[in-house]
Amino acid sequence: MRKSKMSLIFQAAIDVFSEKGFDKATMDDIAARANVAKGTIYYHFKSKEELFLFLVEEGVELLRDGVESKLLPDMTPTEKLELIVREQINFFGQYRDFCVILLRESWGAEERQLEFRKMIRSYMYLIEAVVQEGIAKEEFHFVNPENVSSGLFGMISIAALHILLGHKPYDGDALFQDMRRMTFSGLLKQGEDKL
Repeated sequence: MRKSKMSLIFQAAIDVFSEKGFDKATMDDIAARANVAKGTIYYHFKSKEELFLFLVEEGVELLRDGVESKLLPDMTPTEKLELIVREQINFFGQYRDFCVILLRESWGAEERQLEFRKMIRSYMYLIEAVVQEGIAKEEFHFVNPENVSSGLFGMISIAALHILLGHKPYDGDALFQDMRRMTFSGLLKQGEDKL
């Protein structure tokens, strides 16, 4: 069965942006990699920027939907936050090139940064809601949920990127254990250190 042209374009764009970065990638490169005419890409996307933002939006949506589909109402806030940590780590391991694109290019042009932040915020709202629930149930310390969500997302993302760019084997279980330890040693009230 042949892949649809859109899925070919999507994968080619991920490959090219990951390899060359946004600034050096061209629509010609993407068309050649997808084995489609450049006009086919321009039929769907007005510019390289629009294609790039589409990729990021789709990737963040895939991450968010994947996590949301596994969160169950009867889970405790700790179980939910553990699941979020594990799923984000697994996602970056499965979609390595997307991880590289998302994190390496997030510091690009100011307009692109604003779009990135909007897209990532939709995922971080999910984390915030779990932190708020944990605070309400007195399972977590009283913290600023927005700070925790951005810190948690950033900590996991940068740790994953460090491994991926260092071309080391991506051991999701080991990374999860480290991130879990860092996350919950500071959030859980039980066994808390006297600060």
